[in-house]
Amino acid sequence: MTDDDWRALRFHAADLFTPSSPVTTTELFAGRASQIDKLVEAVAERGRHAILFGEPGVGKTSIAKLLQYFVPRGLKSVQYVRKAVVSTDTFTSIWENVFRSIKFQAHRDGIYQEYNVADLYPDNISPSDVVRELNYFGESVIPIIVIDEFQQLKDEEAARLMSETVKAVSDEGTPATIVVVGVGDNVDDLVRGHGSIIRCSEEVLMPRMKTEEIQLLLNQRIEQLGMTLSGDAKWKITGLSKGLPSFAHALGRASVYSAIDRQSLNVAEEDIDNGILTAIESSQHTLKSAYETATNSNQARATFRQLLTACALTKTDASGWFTPKDVEQPFSGIIGEKRTVEYFNGNLTDFASDKRGDILQQKGTVRNFRFRFTEPAMQPYVLMKGIQAGIIPEDAMSALSSPEQGELFAI
Repeated sequence: MTDDDWRALRFHAADLFTPSSPVTTTELFAGRASQIDKLVEAVAERGRHAILFGEPGVGKTSIAKLLQYFVPRGLKSVQYVRKAVVSTDTFTSIWENVFRSIKFQAHRDGIYQEYNVADLYPDNISPSDVVRELNYFGESVIPIIVIDEFQQLKDEEAARLMSETVKAVSDEGTPATIVVVGVGDNVDDLVRGHGSIIRCSEEVLMPRMKTEEIQLLLNQRIEQLGMTLSGDAKWKITGLSKGLPSFAHALGRASVYSAIDRQSLNVAEEDIDNGILTAIESSQHTLKSAYETATNSNQARATFRQLLTACALTKTDASGWFTPKDVEQPFSGIIGEKRTVEYFNGNLTDFASDKRGDILQQKGTVRNFRFRFTEPAMQPYVLMKGIQAGIIPEDAMSALSSPEQGELFAI
């Protein structure tokens, strides 16, 4: 291969690995079969809608954008419209944006001209207006309306009207499907208790990606590049990504760049290690700042960095929550001495307060507290910082490169 060939390969890698934007082609979409099936079934059932929810960065927008391609068409065509909510939106502004994407032709001055539905509503839009316009779709069309980033909506009246609209569209038997997408641990978190929207909607939780889904994401792209990924490298990326596709993209791309810089078509573990340094340097300023706020101390014997790294290594549930007891083993392994919850519990609470920048969230009651990283991307970032600083012991580092990543520490 010539130097131009390697440069072209690097450019192709940048096109395939997209940590900053959703996946836009079905060929590169990995896994999520259960979530796709539920959404497609909601589209197929007249009067049924869907609520897609989960942590930030787990791929909700990607699946919402690609839903139109997963729906079997047959003799029908899909009319897909997506509106991403911003904090200043009202009910009218949301549907005005949707209506701008819905075109119709009308006979005027002797010729047919194309208009958009928003032209018909120069002032306010009501739920009944939405029902009427969505009813104009014929039986040969499958209309899908996606309202994304719903958690950004600050207008409580708009949230109420949206709930009423979904119920009215459902009651009317309108052929359109409305899909509400946003961040939340549960549906109530997202729709703020408006029960009418829940009763006629399929609830679709988007969890973190499974190990096999992360590996499928990597394999699809590595194969398209005509490259290979060694076993140790594959498992290390999988372990460090913590089920977050955006970090799998970021670390995968940085590792591929490292292999290309070596002019090798095989991505090895050394490339992952080089990629970690690159990923840390290119991470958002907010991650870097929050990490320093949480771990900074003037005391030489402070263990904030070690404790936060232990939190990042801790096994969590599908939504990223862990208990203080879960932290005992990784923390003891990092500092080389057995430590119980009583030793670090106060510091965990500090991590979930202004004192340490709220880097963790805390919920539950005394003796039953649970924690998770406020920003999910912080978990793999903390892991990579721990590797960079040499905080993670050799046995845990070895485990990260192994298929058996169950217990990282023997202490």
